[in-house]
Amino acid sequence: MSSGFEHNADTAMTDAPPKDEKKDAGHGHSHEHVHGESHAKIVALGTVTLGGATFAIDRDGQVEAGAITEFGVELIAGSAVPTTAWLANPDGTQTADPVVAETHDSHWHFNVEPLDPIKRSKFVLQVGEEEAVVDFCRGAEPTNEGILSVFNCDGVRCGFMELKLHGDAGDLELFLYEGFPVSDWKNTSKGTPFDVPKETVITLTFPKHEGKSVTLKVRNEEQNEDEDGNPNMRGGCTNYFIFPGESDQDPAFLIGETVTSWRGLVTMSFEAGGKSYYADPFVLVPHDAL
Repeated sequence: MSSGFEHNADTAMTDAPPKDEKKDAGHGHSHEHVHGESHAKIVALGTVTLGGATFAIDRDGQVEAGAITEFGVELIAGSAVPTTAWLANPDGTQTADPVVAETHDSHWHFNVEPLDPIKRSKFVLQVGEEEAVVDFCRGAEPTNEGILSVFNCDGVRCGFMELKLHGDAGDLELFLYEGFPVSDWKNTSKGTPFDVPKETVITLTFPKHEGKSVTLKVRNEEQNEDEDGNPNMRGGCTNYFIFPGESDQDPAFLIGETVTSWRGLVTMSFEAGGKSYYADPFVLVPHDAL
């Protein structure tokens, strides 16, 4: 599967491909997707620090025994290079053979094929002699044509957010989820809403765009409908937020030269119920590029 973009934190992340060149549809592979039929299912899993460098990790699609899943590793800071990756159980038993990366500038992807059941497995990334383990969030996947990312509270994962960028206007939609029942993902892939008070304000920061930030709020306080007209208000709480909405914030910096050309790093934070929530940096692209 291909992800619709090349993660490259070190290059200018707003560069558009030549208009007469076929769009690179993901992680360096030239496969085009038909909008609405075969979107990549990108899940950003968080960041790790190895060899003095920080890497963001994502996966494209679910992880299943006997199938290949592509894990993307993006250099966020530093200069180290990943060497190998695999899947392993908590006792260290490997459930997928170690593989080396396909390299694309400051981005690498590892095509991992587990041959054994992977219910307890996690993704292992190696840099030199150092290793880091990341939960690949079995069963989680985006459901609104955006990019899904874990978010945390007090250093512990507590939910997921799905962020969708409309590249033609710079509009953003954001959905919060508690989780994705593993028993249901093959059938419905629907997440359980992570509801917060309707007054909540969510901040997105774009570190590769001069630290620009925007705030997302509810569309309205009655039903808070999404783009498909579905209501998202439950007892004065919701899991759905938009930008720019009725605010006077300028979305111009989120618009690329073409509908699919914009790309950048993004982080997320908000406060609700006396707690602070945040998401590590991950790569965002317009939903039409997936």
